[in-house]
Amino acid sequence: MRAVLLAAGRGRRLGSDQPKCLLSIEGRTLLERHLENMPGAGITALTIVIGFQKHVIRDAIERLQPSLPVDFVENDRFVHGSIVSLDVAADRLLEGAVWMDADVLYPAALLGRLVASPHDNCVLLDGRSEESGEEMMVGVRDGRAREIARRVGSAWDFAGESVGFTKVGPEGGRVMKRLLDEEVAAGRIDQEYEAAMARAFAEVPFGYERVDDFAWTEIDFEEDVVKARKLARLL
Repeated sequence: MRAVLLAAGRGRRLGSDQPKCLLSIEGRTLLERHLENMPGAGITALTIVIGFQKHVIRDAIERLQPSLPVDFVENDRFVHGSIVSLDVAADRLLEGAVWMDADVLYPAALLGRLVASPHDNCVLLDGRSEESGEEMMVGVRDGRAREIARRVGSAWDFAGESVGFTKVGPEGGRVMKRLLDEEVAAGRIDQEYEAAMARAFAEVPFGYERVDDFAWTEIDFEEDVVKARKLARLL
């Protein structure tokens, strides 16, 4: 299965002058950790969406010599929302794929749970998270993901935080490509890709897998870096 790694952004909230995927956590960058985790999780090919300091990521891949084939898609409008990054690589979804935010620290088994899920279209959710307006939350009813937003409320069978990793099969990939293209063509480029996901939930079934039993973190703020360094010692 192909993975699409969204690594075009800058990480302004960390005050960083490099792509977030090159942030070093306990001696290894997030990019290195992705490359180490993917083969054992069932990923057989990787597309990286690059933008900010794209040459630095290309150089890192050349230096690391990953075991799986890697290609790049460039997003020259990386200052806008993540919907643009996923849209420029949307053709990679048409045969089924996983897309992943690059700023996440996680164990390989977490990604493996997504790849191995019986759901053709699937999101990873952590039920331990509480809604604060920062996390992207998913509301589930009757076994299907129904809504994704920073606030979804409590009127669900289950609600959890999205890890930022999603799998689609060919049908889900076609639907996502069409919706991404529509959103970007309409000029709604300063939103996140979850805007297209919310529409896709109404068109094709998306199941979910819970990851409450894994240690993981998204890295947006300096306190997340501190948390990531502690978690990395456990991985």
